[in-house]
Amino acid sequence: MNKYTKIIDDQKPVIQNYFFIVFFRGERVKDKVSLIRWVWFCFVEILFGEEILESLAMTSSVSGCPEDEDTRRKYGKPQQLNFHIPSGLFTNKFRTQLIQVLYYKYYLQYLFLQPISEPTENKKTNTIDVTRKRFRLNKGMLYLFIAFRRVYLLSSLVFNLLVDAVVFIISNSLESAIISAIIVETLRRIMKL
Repeated sequence: MNKYTKIIDDQKPVIQNYFFIVFFRGERVKDKVSLIRWVWFCFVEILFGEEILESLAMTSSVSGCPEDEDTRRKYGKPQQLNFHIPSGLFTNKFRTQLIQVLYYKYYLQYLFLQPISEPTENKKTNTIDVTRKRFRLNKGMLYLFIAFRRVYLLSSLVFNLLVDAVVFIISNSLESAIISAIIVETLRRIMKL
């Protein structure tokens, strides 16, 4: 008969509040993005963040580019921010906002993305031109994708529950609350088209 052997791992886990990271502006973006715009970016990120993470994970399997050979394979395939966004009916409608989210949140806030060369800021027009700038995923950050995906899913669930609670309080009807839950979830899934 085999004797059970207990496995021990005393390494302390990395415990971090990812909700705080997603919803609160860090020092690197606080002076660059207003609070109202940040709230909008958070909303857009909650809607499309899972797909963005999926796209970044897919490009992480390929490494290297002519400007930087990346022989140690620390980075994913460099692409313009526009190409990190998967094409879809609603992602195409929100593409401009998603580029902002990729730059301010995924590059400056989370440090997931690294540019091959620094983007050029035009102080006269108050713009940062990333048209020909390529960004690549720092593969050392891939382990965080699951935590961020959980933030997106839980945020969607909380939003749905809040809508349901408001509908129930207003209508005092459980059927109306259930119908609102179905409608909100259906809309969330339709946004993936």
